[in-house]
Amino acid sequence: MTTPAPNPYEQNRVQREQQGRAPRDERERVFDDELRAKAAEIVAKYPNPRSAVLPLLFLAQSVEGYVTEAGMREVAEILGQTPASVLAAGSFYSMIKKVPQGDYLISVCRNISCTHMGGRKLVAAVEERLGIADGETTADGKFTLETAECLATCDGAPTMQINYEDFYNVTPESLIEAVDRLESGQEVKSKREEPVRTAREIAYETAVVGIYKKMGEDMQTRTTGGEVLPPDMAPGFRPREPGTIEGGGPGEGRVSGG
Repeated sequence: MTTPAPNPYEQNRVQREQQGRAPRDERERVFDDELRAKAAEIVAKYPNPRSAVLPLLFLAQSVEGYVTEAGMREVAEILGQTPASVLAAGSFYSMIKKVPQGDYLISVCRNISCTHMGGRKLVAAVEERLGIADGETTADGKFTLETAECLATCDGAPTMQINYEDFYNVTPESLIEAVDRLESGQEVKSKREEPVRTAREIAYETAVVGIYKKMGEDMQTRTTGGEVLPPDMAPGFRPREPGTIEGGGPGEGRVSGG
C-alpha cells in the first residue's frame, strides 16, 4: 500500500503549534493594496496571465518567507487559475517554500566532493551552534538548516550557500563566524562579494526584478570586461552576428542569420 505524501500545510500547522505560534487565519489576505498593485504590474508584462505564476508566488513568499495556503489561493484568484494549478507549479520548484523558513537558509552540499572534503563537519557545527537538525528552523525563525544536492562548485569543496549565495572552501570556523555575524545583524559577503540578504528580500526582488536580469547586472562587469550591455540583456543572451556558429557539440552547430 502506497503511503500518501505528507501535506506541507498540515506540517506547517504542527510546526507553528510546536513553536508556540498562533495558527494563521487562512481566510485573510496576503497581499495588501501595495502588493496587489505590484502583482498587477507583473502580470501586465506577460501575454498570458498564467505565465506570471512564479513571480507572483515569489511575491507572496516575500510576505512571510513562505507561501501560505491563502497565498496560493490569492495568486490563483489574480491569475484566474485554480488553486490546484498554482500549487502544482509551486510544488515543482524548491525555492518556493510551503512551510515556514528562517530568515537565512543555510544549505550545505552533501554530494561526494563536499562530503569527502568535510561537509559533514559543517552540518555538525551548525547543529551544535544552533541546536537544530537538517530540515529544522530555529525557534526565533532566524535560521533554517538543510543539506543540498550538488551546488555546482565542486572545485571549492566543501561548499555551502546562505540564501543561495555561494561560499567556497568553508570550514566549521568560517561557517560559525558567518552565523554569528548574521545573528548579530552584521553584514556577511558571499564568494561574489554580494551581501547575504534575507529570504523575504530575495523573494521580493526575484518577483519584481527577475532572477536572470539581477544575475546579469551582478555579473556584467566580470563577463564583458566593462562593456555596457542593454539593461534588459543578461550576459550569454546577446544576439549573434550573422554567419556565426552557435550551439551544441561537434556537428551540432548551425549558422545563425544570413
